[in-house]
Amino acid sequence: MWLYIIAAVFIVSCSSKEQKQEDNALPYSVVMQENTEQTIKINQEMIDVNRDVVEKYISRHNWEMTETEIGLYYMIYKSTNDAPIESGDTVVFSFKTSLMNGEVLYDSESTGNRKMVIDRNQEEAGLNEGFKLLKKGEKAYFILPPHLAFGVAGDSYKIPPYSVLVYDVEVVDIKNANNASGDSDIIL
Repeated sequence: MWLYIIAAVFIVSCSSKEQKQEDNALPYSVVMQENTEQTIKINQEMIDVNRDVVEKYISRHNWEMTETEIGLYYMIYKSTNDAPIESGDTVVFSFKTSLMNGEVLYDSESTGNRKMVIDRNQEEAGLNEGFKLLKKGEKAYFILPPHLAFGVAGDSYKIPPYSVLVYDVEVVDIKNANNASGDSDIIL
């Protein structure tokens, strides 16, 4: 008998707690909409702050840079008449990656040239965008805001969270995606 009474009390108390939780909870779609709106607002504020910092940096260096639709800043300072880089091409490039305060984080002198397949590798999104603007032998400066570089996390080694990165790059070689001869023509 006591067992039935205890079970009944337990069932009633659990159902009343569930009812109270349901009464206090907002629908999932409302919570998601509020979180999405807040995230968009925070991201837009971060982009605006980064834009101001980047524009001041460009002005101090007297660079004439162009901003792409996604927020990459670039300036080609050595041009060639070679064929443009396309999606799927393998690009070998020398580079220097630095913070806006001038601190060099990585460079090809100490790590060697980098190689990436355009639009295929999980590289910094800004590099994919930037290299599609270049040709073999060209040199350029790229400024990558965090959303095009290593984002909120950095690289867990040298690149701090939320870093705007400055790349000085030179396209050393290009292996066309349609060329089936393998990687033997690429020098690293």
